[in-house]
Amino acid sequence: MNIKNDQIIKYIVERLSGKLGRIHLMKLIYLADYHARRLFGEPISMFKYHWWQFGPFDKEFYDCVKRLCNTYIREEEVCFPSCKGYVFHDTPNRMEYKSLAEHEIYMLEFVIRTYGKVNLQILLEEVVYKTETMEELIKKDAYGDNLPMEMVDNLDKSLYDGLDPKDIIKGEKAIQLGKVRSLEEALHALQGSHI
Repeated sequence: MNIKNDQIIKYIVERLSGKLGRIHLMKLIYLADYHARRLFGEPISMFKYHWWQFGPFDKEFYDCVKRLCNTYIREEEVCFPSCKGYVFHDTPNRMEYKSLAEHEIYMLEFVIRTYGKVNLQILLEEVVYKTETMEELIKKDAYGDNLPMEMVDNLDKSLYDGLDPKDIIKGEKAIQLGKVRSLEEALHALQGSHI
């Protein structure tokens, strides 16, 4: 049982209730892990991705959904002419996200804002299948193999010129909460006191 994976699923469903099926939800978690690895050098979830039908997948996802169903999320079966699908809905039961660090929640919010409303087919073709980890397996025709997620670890960290992105996120959060002033506000205050 992985509490952190459960919390990630609940967090996303809570914000995109009624808009995601199984494939879409799994791909958002994959993209959160992908971007987190690029920026922080570590994933958010504990999922181990394989190239499966519709891209990155871990069967542990089904166990998480089973644990969460009817308490924290609800899964509705939807019938289509040629198949059936599922849509996730939030329930009124709240969950504390004690296993998720501030920078992990920041990354989940980024992924929800960026990809949450993107059409699934476009998300798969234009984003998921074009990540380096998927391209690597596609190039090798290695269906079923583990995605080499470590290949993207810290790729974006150099963009911050020696600063720790986790510290930047903490600073942004402190400004949003009104705990500190932004640098621009502080400079304006200093300038105003000398005029």
